[in-house]
Parts: sequence; structure tokens; C-alpha cells
Amino acid sequence: MKARTQQYGNRSGLRRARSRSLRVFAAALSLITGVLAVAQDTAQPERPADQPSAPISLPAHRQADNVAIISIEGPIDRVTSFSFQRRLAIAEQNGADAFVIDLDTPGGEVGAVLEITDAIRNSTITNSVAWINPKAYSGGAIIAIACKEIVTARSVAMGDALPIGIGNLGQLIQMPEAERQKITAPLLAEVVTSARARGWDEFVVQGFVALGVELWWVRDTTTDETFAINEAEYRMLFAGDPPRNRPIVSSAPRLSDATPDAGDPDADPDAGPGADPGAGPAPTEGPERFRPAGPDVSGIEIDSVMIGRASQRRTVSEGDRGNIELIGYLSTGDGPLTLDAEQLALLNFSSNVDQTGAVLPVLTDADLQQFFGAKNLRRIDPSWSEWLVTMATTLPVRGVLLVVFLLMLFLEMSHPGIGLPGAIALAALVGLLAPPALIGMASWWEIGAIAAGILLIFFEVFILPGFGIPGIAGLLLLFGGMLGTFVGGDGGLFPDSPAEQSNLLYGLLTMILSLVSAGVGMYYIAKHLGSVPLLGRLILDDETEREDRLLSQIPVGDTDLPPVGAVGTSITPLRPSGRASIDDRVVDVVSDLGYVDAGEPVRVVAADVYRVVVEHLVPKAGDTGPGEAGDSETA
Repeated sequence: MKARTQQYGNRSGLRRARSRSLRVFAAALSLITGVLAVAQDTAQPERPADQPSAPISLPAHRQADNVAIISIEGPIDRVTSFSFQRRLAIAEQNGADAFVIDLDTPGGEVGAVLEITDAIRNSTITNSVAWINPKAYSGGAIIAIACKEIVTARSVAMGDALPIGIGNLGQLIQMPEAERQKITAPLLAEVVTSARARGWDEFVVQGFVALGVELWWVRDTTTDETFAINEAEYRMLFAGDPPRNRPIVSSAPRLSDATPDAGDPDADPDAGPGADPGAGPAPTEGPERFRPAGPDVSGIEIDSVMIGRASQRRTVSEGDRGNIELIGYLSTGDGPLTLDAEQLALLNFSSNVDQTGAVLPVLTDADLQQFFGAKNLRRIDPSWSEWLVTMATTLPVRGVLLVVFLLMLFLEMSHPGIGLPGAIALAALVGLLAPPALIGMASWWEIGAIAAGILLIFFEVFILPGFGIPGIAGLLLLFGGMLGTFVGGDGGLFPDSPAEQSNLLYGLLTMILSLVSAGVGMYYIAKHLGSVPLLGRLILDDETEREDRLLSQIPVGDTDLPPVGAVGTSITPLRPSGRASIDDRVVDVVSDLGYVDAGEPVRVVAADVYRVVVEHLVPKAGDTGPGEAGDSETA
């Protein structure tokens, strides 16, 4: 019995030992598995929820070893265009196989946008990609569709390139329909040219820049091709009225109701909203002619604009009935189209989609490198000089430079020989002209007018004192040339547009304020030059100069003008202005020709309420004084 009990106890102990061993082994296995999992998570960073789990398929035409990224941030202006073209040239010179335009812009000047799109299409680098990161409104959308492909970040917006009017105070204003059409015509030609070159839907891109683009999105069941159709095409393919509820794309708010209507005498009587909607837009001849997306677009006069590329858009006919299915109502046409990431993918704009059509956001430069399969990816940033040009072309900075130029020019003319004020005036003038010249805001005639104006003013002051034709002409040329630098060198793309008129008005106001400020400064300098610490040190000071200034403190006589022919003596140097003693009175005078030293005889040749002009008398041998005019001759 005892042996059996002992044997049972031994078996029970063995079972417990085995059970403990199994538990220890299981715990060790779990620990090892957990460590491996942690190591794997550490080696591979956590992927965001919206990051693609599989790489985007890489077509052969997209693959690029060397990729350059050129960013466009903020409003687009002439500096932006200059900077973009410079950086694109750097990418071309350094052997880039592709370039990416990183877009985050609200849009900007039409002329600058068109310059950028021309540079994209004419570049030797044909592999171009627009990265909407995160917004490309107005001109940014036009730049994006000029590229070969488009990729998007997480939350994006692209579109709303409808021309708008800007008032004199920067506010949005209702643009007259004739003015809108004048600006819209080249934009339509631009976006349609890009659509035909890049394969975008020709009707959809018109909705970015024009009103009245009402569309439906359909699919060809035989080829799985998707495209947009207008109302006329819808009625050709489907029975009944087209649906107009829950559009796929919400149009941006329109600024006015200026589109043609049935009562508008300027509207096309055969292609307006009041016409038969089933008739469609008037046909155009030739594959390169513009094909309007709707009746309202037909009213825009661009018949003379040749797109330059044959239309690739599919032409539907009644024979396609039964093969075309409706996906949905695309847009109402009440406002310009604005698309988000999903809508860009649906309408075949985005290239960062998987085989199911899901959007794979491009969030970082590393995602771009994967998108191209690139070995090298580099950013080409704007230079400090371009930032400086941007600052130098702002109205406040230009106004300050104009004030400095006028004050230093006055100081140099009133105290010749100082040198430093003239150098500062020259530097301010370069600051006024060089930045606008670099970005096309100043042309040769404006620079020539400013130079001629300065020369005429010098001629008036130093050669022929008085205020005559040279002085007036010099002032007109100087300030006319300055005013011209506030608008484009060619007067702007549309000189009579509200935007260019606003530029002209702001330039005029800036110049007026600068003139008033400079006038106040000139008066203060004339009265207190010696007591101003900084300006007082600019004047060369020696013993003779100090004596001259002591003599100049003699009170000026009464307001009676000295008679013409009166002879006196200069008290201070006339450079060309100074003081002279004439008929026992101290008079403010100006030399008619050249400089006159102190103590020299002078004679009055002209006198009015504004100035007394004197000439230098060179004494002959035996003269006893300045009063003996008959024994002296003029210099």
C-alpha cells in the first residue's frame, strides 16, 4: 500500500513537472514571438491609414531616374513666372528626366500663368507632373492641366479659374460680360490646348474657366471609356429629359449673373439658353477649331482662335444609343468647376490611383520618388534674389525708394560736390528700375524716359537756370516713366481691364504720396540741413565753408526785387544757389551759368517772385568795385 502511494505520488509529481515545463515553454515562445513582432514594427515604420498598401504601377513613360521639384506657393505674379522659368532651365541643364510642380496657390495674374504654361509645353523635359498640394485654384489649375500628369495629396482642391474683376481697392467687382469674354477667350484656348495635348476631357476643362458648362458623365459599355457630354448629346443618346438632381461636382459660387440670357441683345440668337436645347452648339469646321461644351460657351467669340491641335474628343452619334450608360449628372454650369481628390480621380485627371480607382495620396517627396521609380529627387527652391525682387516690387517699398531718390537728388543738386547723396540717389534709382525690368514691368522706353528726364532736370538747374521747357519736360518724362513701371512693360495683357486700371491707379497714388513726402523732406532739409546730424556730416566742412555759413546768416532784405542790371557781390558760393549783397541788401540768388565763388562780382539778369538770377562779372584791370559795371565783362 505504501509502495502504491509512493508510486502514485511520483507520477503526480512528474505530471506537475511536465505541466510546468509546458507553461514555461509556451511563455518563452510567446515572448520570442512578441520580440520578433516588435523588431519588425521597429524596422518598418507604421504606415498611415490612408497610405497605399501597395505601390502604384509604374508605366514605362513615367519612369525617371532624376526628378526635379519646382514649387509654386502663394499668388502667381511676374516674379513667380521669372523664378519658375529660371528653375526649369536649371533642371534642363542638369539632366533632369522629369519635373514636378508642387502647387499650393490661389492663382494670380493671367499673363504670368500663360508664361508658365508655355514654358511647361516648350520644355525639353517632356515628363511633367503637377502635384496638387493641397490647392491649385484659378491659374494654379490652368498650370496643372498643362502638365502631362496630375497627382494629389490628401485633401485637395483644383479649379475655379473663372476670370474675375478686381476693383481699385482690391475688392471683387462684377465684370461686364464683354470684358469677361475678352479675357475668357484666350483662357479657353489655353485649357483646350492642354486637354488635347494631355488627354483630359475637353468639355470638363472648359468648366474651369467658363460659366454655363452643364455636363453629364457617361460610360461606353463596349470600351469602358468614360467622358462628359452636354445636353444636346444627352438628348441624342437617351430618351426623355436629362436628370438635374444631385450633381457629382458642386460648382463654385458665381460672382454675377452676367451670362447671356434670352433677353440679352448681345447673346447669340442661335446658341443661347433661350434657344432649342436640343440643337446644341453651332458646329465649327475643321478638327483644330474650338468645340464649345454648351450654348453659353458658344457665345464667347473665339472663332478666330485656332487651338493648334486636332480634337481627340469622341464624337457621339445616334448610332451609339444602347452602348452608352449614364453615370450621373456632372455639373450644373452655374459656376466654375472645383474638384477634390476623389472627383479628380473619377474624371480621369489623377494618376495616383490603384487598379480599383482608389486614390493613393502623394504626401511626401519619398512618395514622389516611388511614383517615378527615381534614383535622385531634388528640390530647386527660389533664390534669395527672387525674394528680394518680390519685396522690391511691392508698392510700399517702391514708394520709399522713390522718396529716397527724390530727397538725395535734391540734396546733391543743392549742394554739388558732396557725392554721397548722389550715390544714394543712384542706388535708389537702380532699386526702382532693376526689379521691374527683370520681371517685365519696365521696358526700354520707360527706362529711357526716366534717364532723359533726369538729364533735362540737370540741364535746367546747372546750365540754364530758371523754370522753362527743359525743366517741365524733364519732370513729365521722369514721372511718366516711373508711372509706367507700375504696369506691364507692354501695358499689360489687357490694358483696359479692371486689374490693369487698378495697377495704374495704385501706381499713381503711390507716386503722389511719395511726391508729397519728398516735398516735405526737401523743405525740412533746406531749412535745417546743418542741424540734421546725419545730413550735416555729408557736407564737406573747412574753414572757408564755416566763414561762408557765418556770412549767410545775415538777414535777407525786404521782399522788393532788385532791378535787372543791378550789380553786387556774392556772399556765399553760388552752387548754383546762394546769397549775394545787392544794393546793400542780402538777396537769395541763383547763378545762371556754372558756379561762382564767394566775394565775386555779380549782376542781376532776371528777377521774379520765385528767384533772382545773376551772372558772374569778371573784373577788368583797374576796376575799383562791383559798382563800376561798365568796366567789367560777363564770364
